[in-house]
Amino acid sequence: MAAMLQGETIIYFGPEPWDGLWRNRHQLMSRLATQNDVWYVEPPVNLRHLFSGRTRTRTRLFSRDATGVRIFHSPWWLPLTGRAPFKNISIRIFLTVLSLVARTSKRRRPIAWLSRPNMLDYIDKLRAKLTVYHVVDEYSGYGKPSEKPGNKHKGTEEEMLRKADAVIVVTPTLFDLKSPHNPNTHLVPNAVDYESYTNCDLKVPDDMAGIQHPIIGYSGLVAARLDLALLQTAAESRPDWNFVFVGTVTDTDCEAEMAKLGELTNVHMLGQKPVGDVPQYVHNFDVCVIPYVLNLRAQHASPLKLYEYAAASRPIVSSDFAASRAFPGKVSIAGDSGEFIAACERSLALDSSAPEIIENSRFAAENTWDRRVLQVSDILRDPPA
Repeated sequence: MAAMLQGETIIYFGPEPWDGLWRNRHQLMSRLATQNDVWYVEPPVNLRHLFSGRTRTRTRLFSRDATGVRIFHSPWWLPLTGRAPFKNISIRIFLTVLSLVARTSKRRRPIAWLSRPNMLDYIDKLRAKLTVYHVVDEYSGYGKPSEKPGNKHKGTEEEMLRKADAVIVVTPTLFDLKSPHNPNTHLVPNAVDYESYTNCDLKVPDDMAGIQHPIIGYSGLVAARLDLALLQTAAESRPDWNFVFVGTVTDTDCEAEMAKLGELTNVHMLGQKPVGDVPQYVHNFDVCVIPYVLNLRAQHASPLKLYEYAAASRPIVSSDFAASRAFPGKVSIAGDSGEFIAACERSLALDSSAPEIIENSRFAAENTWDRRVLQVSDILRDPPA
């Protein structure tokens, strides 16, 4: 691999505000920002949300993160409407203001990085030297767990795939789905900030000090994508185990299940933590779990936590989806609550000298975000003719 890309302007159109749970986009953009002018564009306000009072007022047009990434806080006075012809006009105004703030021009054309199929309308209106479409999920699997995956975004995404100069996907299954629509599709798996997990402070966090071991732990978004019924059964079946969840909790589409789980005395929702503090929590878990509901989204997922748990030398128990089965290290796979409990029991008997723990740590050391950003740099540096 060559050196990191340098001297470019990169504009990443994000699906969510920059603040919050760190994902692969944060890891990549923060590293690229050391050698490039990187802008993260928060989602524009939707016109109907503006009138309903569901949007927050932003006082600053942009700010700069400690990593060097500049964040464009899409203002309330630049809302987008979903209907033509006003949609096209509003997008053009939005992108014009962004170009002025980011100081792009025909002479200084940016690399545009798009993260969702609904950003297709940006492509023809951007003065970009290169357009990248980053696929980190099977987006047709989004929505309520009770609903069947829909095809409403299928046509839009296929057009996005065809129009993008380069496509980056995070799993082999996504590569198989997306590459037929664009020959310049690249597999760039997720990774880990290895040093942060091997050189972190190992003391017990204050809000874990009163929680007794054994601790079954999860780090990440706590939401409907988790198998809450399985976790409920496990927590009720093993009252001597403590189940600790570190991450933002949202009960959208799972309010009753989340409330019921939270009532258990051995379940502890500790909330979102600064990215630099998360390794400390993970090191205090006895077993790390990835209890995803088995659906279309899970089958194409590439959880960062697989790599993070491995880097922390923790035993891993996961539900049965493609990435957990294909992980080159050792992951205990559970098909139901009984298998999940049994896998956790076996994992509690492991220590850091266990062959599977050593194998996981070695694999994590070879799959770092520093290496991934060099791979991405090669893709951005050598666009198709």
